[in-house]
Amino acid sequence: MKFAYFSREIAGWLLLAAGLWQFWNTYNLLLIRRVFEAVPAGFIAFVIFRGGLHLLKVAVAAQAARSLPETSALPLTRKASRMPAKSVAPTSVKSVVPGPRSREAAANGLPD
Repeated sequence: MKFAYFSREIAGWLLLAAGLWQFWNTYNLLLIRRVFEAVPAGFIAFVIFRGGLHLLKVAVAAQAARSLPETSALPLTRKASRMPAKSVAPTSVKSVVPGPRSREAAANGLPD
């Protein structure tokens, strides 16, 4: 099982090197002004390079997960404390504070 981690890492480094080599080829194509050939080559180089980086990250994460103790894999259960829930019902009329009245309504004694 340990070989699976190293095989991922070796494959990641090989893909990283292949991506860098393809970037070099893209650079050489750009030096001789072959722009239309360089664009797909650059995209291919980018995909290969990112694939190598991803494999390296997966290999390192697998090694780190393997070194964890078994007890940390089990979730710890504890009693969840709940905060008091806020009411989502409409606001009652008694708790609504009236806003300012317009001057005309206040002068005539009319409601807003």
